[in-house]
Amino acid sequence: MEKKLVREKQSNSEERRSNSEINDLPDPLLCHILSFLPTKDSVRSSLLSKRWRNLCGYRFKLICYSKDIDDDSVLESWIDALVGRRVCHLDFQVKSNDYELFCMPLSLYSCNTLASLSLCHVALGDMELEFVVSLPCLKVMRLDSVRYEYDKSLIHHDESSSLETLITSCPVLEKLTIIRDFFDHLKIMRVRSRSLKSFTLWVDSYEVGLFEDHVVEIDAPRLEHMSLRAHLSGSIIIHSIAPYASVNIDVNFDGENGYTPLDEDDADSSKRTMIHDFLTRISTVCRMEISYHTLESFGELLPTFLGCCPNLHTLVLKFQFEIEGCPIKLSYVPPCFVSSLKYVELATQGTTKTSSQMKLARYFPSHCVVLKKLSLSKSFGADIIKGIKKIQRKSRKCIIVSGCLVKPQLIP
Repeated sequence: MEKKLVREKQSNSEERRSNSEINDLPDPLLCHILSFLPTKDSVRSSLLSKRWRNLCGYRFKLICYSKDIDDDSVLESWIDALVGRRVCHLDFQVKSNDYELFCMPLSLYSCNTLASLSLCHVALGDMELEFVVSLPCLKVMRLDSVRYEYDKSLIHHDESSSLETLITSCPVLEKLTIIRDFFDHLKIMRVRSRSLKSFTLWVDSYEVGLFEDHVVEIDAPRLEHMSLRAHLSGSIIIHSIAPYASVNIDVNFDGENGYTPLDEDDADSSKRTMIHDFLTRISTVCRMEISYHTLESFGELLPTFLGCCPNLHTLVLKFQFEIEGCPIKLSYVPPCFVSSLKYVELATQGTTKTSSQMKLARYFPSHCVVLKKLSLSKSFGADIIKGIKKIQRKSRKCIIVSGCLVKPQLIP
């Protein structure tokens, strides 16, 4: 009995000592630890100590209309108060059609507890050199129609912006979504992060306010999921992403809608070089989804495109061949057809039947040795699908199914 009491006292003493050691940790580190827990467990942890109650789940969402705001200082005081109250999740949206936007106060950029941040239709002001930007717990960030200040005194290739400063100041950032603003004239968008795992860039083709020669640079060695919709990009430069990543490519390399064949003039040669460099940087991907805009940009180069990805496991192609205007040479068999490509989905836009449609659908089962499933959208038509199912397949395990399995691309 005495031994049992001694053991209980020792256990209680060790537990109190352990709790004391945890409570001695700084708030940013405690928030970082809690960020790995499910929401319910994070909330329950507040029972352990009074000090923990203000660390969990302080969430704030504000949607306001600019016409109802007489003085920006009011919004600034709100943000300052939220930072003071250790906000963890902030969703701040301003509904406005005006060119002038509310500029986020500098206090936001040094919030030690912020875990997720969503900003819509605001501006990130110029961050003074002496101001320290630090968001040590921020893991998720969404920037929708946000404008960024940049140092106009610097030459083009050294141009830096408040966006670049913000991203590099988030050491645990894992998910980043950027939807470019109509009036955003930032020429160079740099996304540099050692922690980033998911990145989405959305630029609609009708946004003519954007510079057509703007550059996107991505340097994220842990990036596992990348989705690019940038029809006006002058150049997309990928320095690094994670091996075996999944990419969604909706990029018009021609900078305009419609198919433009590559020929031997200087402009097309430059475009060909850009496509080659882009492919080289994503050559280790295991899953790829290609939009019909991208497919029409390089047309006949599709086999060469696939030949740059020897580890490709899943391929999704969205295309439209309403006219016989997109010649695809399918004589070359990429290495991934022999080693890795197991799942292919083909989704057409429109209902017009063409020989190119049939030719592309036959290409994969006829040459892919390890193919397990070929999915064809219903827009191929019953006759084409029936004909494809009758051809001799290179892989005995390959099945051919019909139905639109590709969901429309949505902004996350």
